[in-house]
Formats: sequence, C-alpha cells, structure tokens
Amino acid sequence: MLQLCFVACSAGHGGRHSEATMAMQHLIPGSSDIDALRKACIDFLLQENYLLTAFELLQELQEDGLADCATKLQLFFANANLFPPEEIVKLNALQGIDAVQLVREKELALEHAALCKYELRLAREDIKNLHEKSATQFDVSADLLKSEDCVGVVESDMEVLSANSGNAVVLELLGEKERLVLDCAVKEYLMFAGYKIAAMTFQEEVNIDLDSWPHTAAHVPEALRQYYRAFLAATVEARQDKDAVHKERDALLKEIESLSKEKEVLKVENMSMVKSAESLRRALKEKDRHVQQMKESLEQSTIQLNDCRAEVTSLKLELENVISSRALLVNQDQVSVAAQMTSFEATLGLKCEETVEKVAEKSTEEACVMTLSGSNPMEDRFADLYENSSVVDSNGFRTPDEGDDSGEITDFLDLNNHAGLMDFQDERTSELGTVHILADALPKIAPFVLINHREELLPLISCAIEKHPDCSVRDSLTHLLFNLIKKPDEQQRRIIMDACVELSRNVGQLRTETELLPQCWEQIDHKYEERRLLVAQSCGELGLMVGYEMRASLILSIIQQLVGDQAPIVRKAAAHNLAVLLPRFSNVDIYSKVEALMLDLTCDPVGPVVETTLEEVVPGLILWLKREKYSLTHLCRGVLARLLTTTQRCPRISETEGTLEAQLRDLDDRRRSNTDVLLRLLMQLIPEVQEAAVNSCPFSSETISTDLNACFFTEDIITLYIRSSMEWPALDWLLQDCFPTLLQLSHMLSCQEESLRTQICKVLHRICECFGSSYVKIVMLRIFLLAAGDYVECSQFSKQLADHIKELKPRTVVEEQLAIMCVLPLLLVGVLGAPEMENGQLALYLRELILKSTMKIGAWNSIRTPEYISSVRFLCMFDQHLALIVGVLWELIVSPNADVKVSAAVLSKLLVGKVTLKSATQQIIPALVTLGTDPNVDVKIATIDALGAVSQRFREEEVVDKVKMQLDAFLEDGSHVVTNAVIHAVSAAISVKSSSLQDYLLSKLVQLSEVPLLNAKLTYREERVDVICEAFRALHVTDLAPESVNKLLLPTIQRVLKNFDTLGPAQRETLELIMKDCGCVQVPSKAVSISMGNLFGEGGFLKDPNYINGSAKLLVSESPQEDSGLKRMMRMSWGR
Repeated sequence: MLQLCFVACSAGHGGRHSEATMAMQHLIPGSSDIDALRKACIDFLLQENYLLTAFELLQELQEDGLADCATKLQLFFANANLFPPEEIVKLNALQGIDAVQLVREKELALEHAALCKYELRLAREDIKNLHEKSATQFDVSADLLKSEDCVGVVESDMEVLSANSGNAVVLELLGEKERLVLDCAVKEYLMFAGYKIAAMTFQEEVNIDLDSWPHTAAHVPEALRQYYRAFLAATVEARQDKDAVHKERDALLKEIESLSKEKEVLKVENMSMVKSAESLRRALKEKDRHVQQMKESLEQSTIQLNDCRAEVTSLKLELENVISSRALLVNQDQVSVAAQMTSFEATLGLKCEETVEKVAEKSTEEACVMTLSGSNPMEDRFADLYENSSVVDSNGFRTPDEGDDSGEITDFLDLNNHAGLMDFQDERTSELGTVHILADALPKIAPFVLINHREELLPLISCAIEKHPDCSVRDSLTHLLFNLIKKPDEQQRRIIMDACVELSRNVGQLRTETELLPQCWEQIDHKYEERRLLVAQSCGELGLMVGYEMRASLILSIIQQLVGDQAPIVRKAAAHNLAVLLPRFSNVDIYSKVEALMLDLTCDPVGPVVETTLEEVVPGLILWLKREKYSLTHLCRGVLARLLTTTQRCPRISETEGTLEAQLRDLDDRRRSNTDVLLRLLMQLIPEVQEAAVNSCPFSSETISTDLNACFFTEDIITLYIRSSMEWPALDWLLQDCFPTLLQLSHMLSCQEESLRTQICKVLHRICECFGSSYVKIVMLRIFLLAAGDYVECSQFSKQLADHIKELKPRTVVEEQLAIMCVLPLLLVGVLGAPEMENGQLALYLRELILKSTMKIGAWNSIRTPEYISSVRFLCMFDQHLALIVGVLWELIVSPNADVKVSAAVLSKLLVGKVTLKSATQQIIPALVTLGTDPNVDVKIATIDALGAVSQRFREEEVVDKVKMQLDAFLEDGSHVVTNAVIHAVSAAISVKSSSLQDYLLSKLVQLSEVPLLNAKLTYREERVDVICEAFRALHVTDLAPESVNKLLLPTIQRVLKNFDTLGPAQRETLELIMKDCGCVQVPSKAVSISMGNLFGEGGFLKDPNYINGSAKLLVSESPQEDSGLKRMMRMSWGR
C-alpha cells in the first residue's frame, strides 16, 4: 500500500494536489486521517522488519494513552512463535552483563552481517537485472518526470484491485529510491507525531542519513499524509464519491436558486404584511386615543351630573327652610317656588338626558373596538346611571337620587350626613395626594439614606405600592423595594422578605403574580449573590401567596435556574425553599422536574447543599408523594438510575477488551463523592420502602403475625412471597432493581474504593435491619452467594423470581474474577456480617472459603489469589469481626496441609494492620510462632513475611524482641531462601526510629558479608547480593549512630565489594555512593563504577583495544562523575 501511496504522491508533482485529492481532503476527517497514517506507518515498520522502531513506537503509544491504536503491535510482540516465552524469561532472569559473551556475540554478528551484505549485494544485482527487463510502471524516477503516467498507473492498479474483488495484488519489491523516500517520510511522520525515541531508533535501524532528503518531487511537507491522500484520491471509489459530490452540489445549487426565488417572494409578502400591520397599529392607536377621550368625556359628564344633583338637593333644602320660616306666605310662595322647581327640574332632567345620550353615542365605537361578544362595562355603567338615576362620584361612592323609594326625604334633608360625606371625600382626596407625593419622593430620598437605615423606608415603600393607582409607578417602587440595599445581609433580607409578604397579603394574589414575581425574575441573574439569595427566599415565601399554576411554572423555573447557580449559598437557599414549596403542590404532574432538581442538589459538590437536600428536600418529597398516593418506587428507581449513570460515565481503568481492568472504572473525587451521597440517599429511602411494603402486603391477615414487637416479615410471609407469583411492588423493587444495581455498581469499583464499598455494605445492613433476618437468610443470602459464584438452590423460588436471580450468576472467567474481587466483600461484610445473621455463619463461610480456594488454586499469595486477599482485607477493616477472624486463623493453623498454613500466614499478615497491641502479643505472634515450627520452606517464608509486617506495625520493644527471637530461630536453619527472606523482611520493616531493628539487621549483614558463598550456585550468589544491597539501601536512609557507621556499616560494605564477585555495575556504584555519603574517602580498588553508557557508549570498555581474553583494564575515575538519570533509576529500583 505504501508503494501505491508513493506513486500517487509523485503524480501530484511537488505537493500540488489534483482536484480529486482536494475533494478527498474535505471528505476525510482529521481523526481518521491520523489513524490511517499511524496504521500505515505500523504496517511499513513490520513489513520492513524494523522491530526496534516498532517496539519503541508501541511504548510511546502506550505512554500517550493510545494503546487501543497499537493493537496490531501488541499482538505481534505477544506472538509466542516470534518471541518464545522461555527466551524472554531467560533474558529477564539475567542479573548482570557478561562482557565476554557480548563480545563473542558481537563478533558473530559482524560475521553474519558481512555474509548478509554479500548476499544483499547479489540480490540487488538480481533485482537490478529484473528491473531492466520489467515494465517501467514502478520506476520512481520516470514517474516523477511524468505525473500523468503515474496517475494512470495508480488507476490501473486500483482497477486491478477492484477486478480481483478484494484479492491481494502482489507488487514488486521496493527500489532503493522508493525505500529512501518512504524511510524519510516515515521518520518525518514519527518526528511530527512526537514519537522521538521511535524516530531515533528507526534512524539507527535503517542506518541511512535520513536528514538529508533529496529535493525531488516527492519531498513535500507531511509527505506520508500527502502520499496517503493522493493514493485515496486516485481510487475508483474516490472518483465515484467525487462524482456523487458534484451531483449533490449541483442539486444543492438548484435548490438554493429555488429557495432564493421563494425568499424574494416572501420578502415581498413580508413587506406588504409589515405595511398592513403598521396601518393596523396606527388605527389601533387612533382608537385608543378616541377611547381615552370618551373616558374623559364620561368623567366630565359624571361630574356635571353630580353637580346638578347637588344643586337640586340644595334647592329642596332651601325650599323647606323657606316653608318653615314663613308660614304666612305659604300659599303664594309655595306656588311660585313649586313652579320654579318644576321648571328647573324639567330643564335639568333634559340636560342630563342629553348628556347621557351623547356619552352613550360616543361609547358605541369604543364598544365595537374592545369586545366582540356584545357586553361592554362602560355601556352597562351608562345604563345603570340612566335607568336607576344614581350618582357615582369620583371616589367611587354611590349617592341615591329622588327616584329611590326608601328614605327619599330623609337622605336629601339630612344636612349632618351630607357634611360627613363631604369630609370623607376630602380625606380620600388628601390621602391619594399624600400617596402621590410619597411615590414621587421615595426614589429621590432612598439613595441618600444610610445603608444600615434603609430598611426603615420599607413601610413607606410598601404603603405607596399598595395605595398608588398607577401601575407603572407601582412597578418602579417594587423595583426600588428589591434594590433598596445593594448587598443585603441575612437580617436585612429577612426584613425585606417580611415587607414583601405583608405587601402580598394586602394587594392579593393577582397583583402578587403580576407585580412582585416579575421583579424576582429580573434579579435572578444579578452579579451579587445576596440579591440572588433574596430571589431564592422570595420563591419560598411568595410562592405560598400565588396560585398552583404559577408555583408549578414560574416559581419552579426560578428554583431550577437557581439550582445551577455558581454560589453554594444560593443553591442551599434554593434547596430550602424547594422543600418549603413541596407541600403546596397539589398533584404529581411536575414530579419528574422535582426529582431531577432533588438529584442535582444531592450531587452538589458542596457539603452544606447536600446536607440541606437530605435533611429537608428528601423528607418533604417523600411526604408529598405519600399525600398524593404516588408510588415511592419511582423515586427509588430514579436514585438507582442516577447512581449507576454516575459511575458508568467514569473512564475505564484499561481499554483492553476482555480484561478485568476493562470492567473497572477510575473514579475522580467528584464522582466518588456523588456516588457516596446517592448511596446515603438510598439508605434513607429504605425505611420508607419497608413502610410501603407493610401497607401493600398482598397476603391475607391470617398469615401476618399479631405480635407488635415481632418483625412483620416473618419466615412464613417471605416463603409465601418467593413461591407465589403475586406482585408485591416494594419487595419486587428490592429483588429486581435494588440488588442487581448494587451488584452492577460493585463490579465497576476497584479494590481501592473501600469507602464506597463500605457505604454499599451500610445500605445492605439497613435492608437487613428493616426487613428482618428471615428475608436476609431466605432471599439476600442466596442472591449474593449466587452472584459471588457459589452454587445456590433456587427451586423454592417462583419461575419469574428464579429467572431474575439466575441472571446474576457469573458466566465467564472475567466475571468470576469480578465476583470474587467485588461481590465477595459485600457478601462477607454486608450480608454474612449483618447483625441479623446467626452467630458463626460468617466464620463457617470464611473457613470454608479459604480451604476450598486453597485446595483448588493453591496457597494464597499476591500473584495467584489477589482477589481473595483483597476481599478478606476488606473484612478485616471492621473491628467487630476481628475476633471471629482470629478464631478462623487458629483453626487453619492446625491443618496438616502446608498450603493451608501458608494461607493462614497470609491471613495473619492481613490482621496485623488492624488488631491492637494486646491482640497481637496474645494471639497473632503465638500463631506465627506455631507456624514457624513447620518444616515446610513455603510456610516459613510466609511466616517471616508476616513477622516483618508485625515489626513494621508495632514499635514496642516487647514485640520487636519476640520477632527477633523468632527470626533468629529461622536463621539457625541455615537455609539460603529462609535467610534471604529474613533479611528482606527486616529491611522492609526498619525505619528511622527503629534503632533495635537497625542494629539487628546490621549485625546480620556483618555475618553474611563474611560468607561470600563461593561454592554456591550462581543464582544463589546473585540472590544473596540483591538482598544485601537492598538491606544496605534500607540502612542508608535511616539515622545510624556514627559509631555503627564507622565500625560496622563501612567495613561490611568494603568486605562485600571485595568478596562478592557477582555484584553488578549498578550495584557496585550504589554501594560506592553509600560509602561516599557516609564519609568514606578511600574506595577499594575492585570497586568499579560502570553504567550502561560505559559498556556501549563511545570509549566503552567493550571497544577498548586493550580488552583481551574477556578481561579489560577498567580504571576508576578519581573525580566523581555526574549522576546520570539511568543510574538514579537503577538505584531507586532497589528496595521496592
């Protein structure tokens, strides 16, 4: 393929792409382009047998987190036929470098290389002859001169490929120029992609100067990508795609033309509609102006009518006074006055009728504009005025006229009442004037009042808002109310909210919804969190004053936006006020929104918000669901879904499919905290599920226990439930949703997630506490035993429940490993370790588990059984189970099987980090001493490892003395493996403050340095050197006494350097540095500092001409050399 890429690129002539190439650049996305280039580079390296470069590229891809892109390299290097495992094991087992053997292998390699060069020269001559005879279609130089011919060649090749229906076409071998160009292109790609080490290895492996690339037509920037794109552009599929793109482009152009025409038509229509709308708007304004004029005319007519009525009343009163004062002229005066009154009343009546008729005629047009239904408030008012002959003054009071039947003479002649009415009217007018003055003055006064005293203006602002008749003025005053204080504190917010609540009570629901709530919505995006906090408080308190529709729409939307606020105090206030509003929701139509808000608040990153949600919102939500008789399982399923989604969104630990790590998730702190809180929420819902289960029991009352102190879920009820097919929603949720979700969650948690696993166990304990021991033994125990990989009899269950339970059984090897690592801890702690379980059940299962696994797999260790060890380590974290585990330990110690005793030693090591000093001295150490008497070497090594853990955990002299005594007993055996295990255990246990162990280890090193094991096997001597160097490194980081350093440590190191001939170069260098750090100036003559650079670099002893018969004159530099990175890494690797 790379040959075709090269030929296609040469057809481009100097980086100029053809039209097809440009089309392909738009079709190929960037990520697929990079993946294809990477794949092509890998194929080229493997095809040309550049294995070192391929291996370096694999390492760099893995370091960059692109292991899934290097699957082919992983499979290649994992091929046992190409790389036999035994050879790799032999290479790994090599502890040093045999210089003689390396030189011999180098000589053989040179001979073989010379022979290969000769054969290569003959092969190149044959290839040259074949090239002269063959066609020139693959001649690169000719293709560079004739680009059109090259494109034709590529097209012909692709036609052959398509004609063969996917069969491989065998191309000729690469020529020298082709290989040079491709080598340069591959190196350029490796450097551009950042794989510098792979590029350097490739340069060395090719053994050609690739930096001086000849300036030919093939020398283009990003050459490998250009070759690839040119190759793709020359294929038949690319041309077909190009034709399809051109056709699609023509169709789109035609469609664009038609759309542009339609757009012009729509523009014309839009202009006409705009003009008509403008004319309608002007007509509407004209009608509004006319209506306003009619209103003003109506008011004037009302005033005139009232004046006339008042004049008539005054004339009647005057008439009565005249009649009463002048009795003698009654007849004459009464006749004349009566005539005058009659004529005046007739004239006044005619004027009133004419005024009313004019006003009625003017209101006809207003009625046509304002309503289509036929009823008009103004017309009704005119009719009332005309028919009933009543008067309504400007203040809204009704005054009866002489048409009233009751109290006609009294109403008009009572002068005192008339005077009181006039006083009330004057007072009303004065009050409105005061409100107008106050509304005009408050916006001007407020900015000049001190901030700490502005709350004193709240009564005035509230009064003005309540009394003022103008809506726009009320809006401005309401805005002033909410913005009176720039950043109100808690007390000031409380005062403002009290004023708002009182105002809402006075103005009513309608004005609260139309005037107060819009001001809240305007403040929701304010830059000060105190203002947004005021909005949150108003949602809870003003929300109680509005209707349900407003609470379910606007108020809930404001809270929903405040839940996503960046200030934690605002989110906390939103949670609190959501809890306040929950009892006022009358139905569950908005349940999904409320549940989402509750879960978002539960997963908040700030602790106070979470606690407020769990303490206020969740109980309020539960009470709301109970009041509305809504199933609680909906809430529980929502919590489980969020719990599972939170963990599934985390990245996998490994992207290699089919492995154990591919099933586990790498949780960050935020996701871990969210999972923990959701488990707490689930634990809070379990008692509610129990209550719902009790209330919805489908069985008759005869089967229910009448004992109030006994558990409701007796063995009879649970047995009836699992055997019958009747639905019991609460228990069905546990069996079908809760337990499978918890198991699925545990399958994604690694061994390090002990806190989350502990929280899951708490949830299981709460279930056990609420549903009783019968439910635990009959249902929960069987579910978790089956999920852990054990055999469980499910014949007692109904077919539906049995099918659900059997789905939890692991079926593959990876699932079985997950079950042991993830489900077994829950079974041990959450189910068997529950208080409702019988005593001894956990101990019996643990003992059987260790025995069966040991007999099946072998003795426990960190390599063979890491899943079992992590599960039992998790069990040892709980103090209430330690005594039980110690009892199991003593039962395992007396077993005659050596593997069981090794497992017992591993168990004791797990217990060491958790037990107290008293338990360690009275139980753990005696158990290890008993194990130490066993003659089996594996048992002794496991016991030594556990004793090292004891000495590392407890620093008391009493414990250390017992450990040293037992280790001395092991050393008396004289076994090489046991001695190494003792030194290794003590080296890992010593610390800066453990002077007793330091002296003990130093004394043992003195003894070992005097016995170099000259007659032992090479492997034994190398292992002994490794252990001694590890011990010296451990002692070097402690605070040894100067006397011990001078008299013991330095002489011992000198003896090791002198007597042990299996020391590697890096080990010698480390010991030499330790001596220098301790103040030793003289270094033994045999102490040679050699690194990998001294062996293979320029001037290395393998290239020294004085090297004769496998020996070289290695000189020690008098001046200290600079510490290289490789030396530091080699020194740091010891002691791990």
